[in-house]
Amino acid sequence: MKITAILENTKHHQQFIAKHGLSLYIETKQANIIFDLGPDDSYLKNAKLLNIDLHQASAVVISHGHSDHIGGLNYLNKVNQHAPIYLSSHALDPHWLKLGPYYHRVGATPAVNHAYSNRMKFVNEDMEIAEGIHIIHLQPTDAYTKNLYKGEEKELDDFNHEIMLVIESEKGLVLFSGCSHHGIVQMTKTVLEKFPNKQITAIIGGFHLIGLPIINTLGKTKEEVIAMGHTLNELPITRIYSCHCTGPKGYTILQTILKEKLDCLPTGKTIEIAE
Repeated sequence: MKITAILENTKHHQQFIAKHGLSLYIETKQANIIFDLGPDDSYLKNAKLLNIDLHQASAVVISHGHSDHIGGLNYLNKVNQHAPIYLSSHALDPHWLKLGPYYHRVGATPAVNHAYSNRMKFVNEDMEIAEGIHIIHLQPTDAYTKNLYKGEEKELDDFNHEIMLVIESEKGLVLFSGCSHHGIVQMTKTVLEKFPNKQITAIIGGFHLIGLPIINTLGKTKEEVIAMGHTLNELPITRIYSCHCTGPKGYTILQTILKEKLDCLPTGKTIEIAE
């Protein structure tokens, strides 16, 4: 299994575009998958620099409905007009970021529903999209983030639009999460419950430890991040590739605990995991 970060907040080399968002290209024996699409068309430009042909993708998985993950859907037809798009049935609902008294829309544009309606596969329960490739449906959570809202009524977001991707590999499970709004510890435990007696070979994705993305504040207390690190260290996880909304401050704290178990995944970097 080969995983390439075609968009992330940071970059492996200066030639790439880095933006607040996430997009991964996952190549397996069963399927090639685009996991999240970033905020705009930057992932297309980076893929071209990496000689990755996104037309070869046989599936697209969108982890949740925030624009830094679903915004690039507006441009997908430029490179791929056939792959089914898997996303929560709530991913296209309105989503908002509240800054001071003002609400800023951070969801999908209305145009995508019309442009991709014949390709969208809405996830309302766990499903296997290819042999050993699973989408995990998540129930709403009460792990609210005080500045994220949903719906026209602008109620606190319970992240009923968040899903996970889990791929079975030779040595265990590989878990992909966009932002881990449900909490990466709880999400990991959910996967371990659904796949009993399995180890987790790798966790890949963002852990939502950034408070305000513009200035990269820490969204949790240092003590909370330390506790998260200790719990992750105790779970049957071989490697963790944390990126995007984990943020530099959260990553640094986690690294003091997880040490060599933790690594980053900037734009342009590729990792390989035995299938």
